[in-house]
Amino acid sequence: MTVLDPIGRQSVVREANVSRETLARLDALTKLFSTWRTRLNLMGPREYDRIWSRHINDSLQLLPHISSFETAIDLGSGGGFPALVLAAAAPEPFSITLVESVAKKCTFLAGAIETIGLSAQVHNGRVEDMTAGPVDVITARAFAPLPKLLNFAEPWFEFGAIGLFHKGKSWQEELNEVSRQWALTWDAIPSRTDPDGVILKILEVRRNG
Repeated sequence: MTVLDPIGRQSVVREANVSRETLARLDALTKLFSTWRTRLNLMGPREYDRIWSRHINDSLQLLPHISSFETAIDLGSGGGFPALVLAAAAPEPFSITLVESVAKKCTFLAGAIETIGLSAQVHNGRVEDMTAGPVDVITARAFAPLPKLLNFAEPWFEFGAIGLFHKGKSWQEELNEVSRQWALTWDAIPSRTDPDGVILKILEVRRNG
């Protein structure tokens, strides 16, 4: 088997300590991604060349923080990171709903879920048009700045969910911006793939005033 980004794959095996079964599912995911990515503009060639080191490893950072939970919703799933990776790696009975407004991308996401046999489902629609329900975790990666993201996620926070959001070097500025409208209990977990980024773990959310 020819492995794309072999050094990145080795890093995932070493750093994330994934099982042989999980690694097989992730290999299957990268193969499907190779088939679909140019057709649907899922990822550019430079990013695809580091799919393991940048995107899969980045997604797997959330795994230790969801291990005790059973349900999650991923907002703006795009090409499936982190949601498909978490569905491939998280222990049962974990299940995740992927929310994506672009129908063609939903076709890929649903196909990957069916082909690999993941515990996940796809909602084709806009996040703001969804009816929220109880869920343990909200995830989002490269979806929206924090002020807009909190507005999108608020209905699920009201059910007691926590947020796990990938954020880049401007994460502190985004937190400062939302402090005028929101009171948050949060933790910033250093990213292992972005020296300037964090996983922003939001435990409690309430509007000021």
